Amino acid sequence: MSRAIGDSGLTNAKLNAMRKQGDPVADRAVDAVFEDGGVSEVNALLHKLVRVDQPVPAELPEAVQRYLEDTVDLPEWADMDKIARGQKLFETMGLQITLCLFCASLPSAYAAAKAVKVLYLTAQLDTNARRRVMETAQFLFDVLNPGGLDENGVGRRTIQKIRLMHAAVRRLIQERSQQQPNLWRRHWGTPINQEDLAATLLVFWFVVGEPMDHLGTPVLAEDKDAYLHLWNVIGHQLGVRDELLVFDVAEADALIDLIRRRQFRASPEGQDMTRALLLLLDQLTPGHTFDKTIPPLIRHLIGDKTADLLLVPRSNLGGDVRRIQCITNWFFVRVFGNPGKSDSERYGFVSDIVRPFTGELLREMFKLERGGERAQFALPDHLARSWELSK
Repeated sequence: MSRAIGDSGLTNAKLNAMRKQGDPVADRAVDAVFEDGGVSEVNALLHKLVRVDQPVPAELPEAVQRYLEDTVDLPEWADMDKIARGQKLFETMGLQITLCLFCASLPSAYAAAKAVKVLYLTAQLDTNARRRVMETAQFLFDVLNPGGLDENGVGRRTIQKIRLMHAAVRRLIQERSQQQPNLWRRHWGTPINQEDLAATLLVFWFVVGEPMDHLGTPVLAEDKDAYLHLWNVIGHQLGVRDELLVFDVAEADALIDLIRRRQFRASPEGQDMTRALLLLLDQLTPGHTFDKTIPPLIRHLIGDKTADLLLVPRSNLGGDVRRIQCITNWFFVRVFGNPGKSDSERYGFVSDIVRPFTGELLREMFKLERGGERAQFALPDHLARSWELSK
């Protein structure tokens, strides 16, 4: 795809305009369902989408079937070699990336005060924590698994269903707001709008940057670039407008910083969802002491400023991490005249917990069901073998 690096034009004014934009392609399909049967039919559509794992449920309405046919192909600019390299990175460093997804991506998403309001309304993470986290994890494994975006890859259909669910949520909030005027306020923007969609895909990509560095497992520049391309393809398939996609790592970092300045604020919804996530992580990792593992790890990955917005508990271990880092830096600068050790060496004590912590988290997820008629959490066999997990 031809586009000059650094020429995205993504200013505050542009992003303000994008907050008013939804996803016309998926919205048209859901609007047709609404016109035929009202809110009950849209609810029924959501139920069908989340209860089945087969590619295309036969009983879906005609408008939805057309949508699935029209949106299955990847964009012409998709580079299958880069996609494969990005997915290979996930296969190779999947435990570290998974840990960052749960302990950096999700909390960062909850720090965006406007975007988290729609998550809070629809996800109800405080009462359905297992279901929501497992559905997010299943989406990630479907699209990041090697081959997941191939012609018959399960990731393509998973993306289509998530995109359609977004449209259904937009329509339901619109209808319910007519009976409950305070349910959604205009200055928040369109529910699941273009800025929030772009920010979400960047949050999921960004784990191969600072969070992985903080685990002591830095990622090669070529792999970061491939992983960014992979998430740009996923974003396009999810309905993010191409003008919001950034194809250069430095440009992506700059856009993340801009969105942080625009959106990161303390909010009761973000704090409630963070509390529920912390509780779930504690329940899914019974072999690790909560106070000594989860809060300090999240603070280490996302930083104290963001963690404070979310009321992530402070702990002495979090202070120890920073003190050890400062002492190590001081020692190498004063004694050797240079920073000396790499992040991998400085944070070795942090990276030591990655495999046991994440392995326990995933094993516990295998034991749970997503609720109701939903299928069990599924991790491809070759990933389970590569990560030394017994299912």
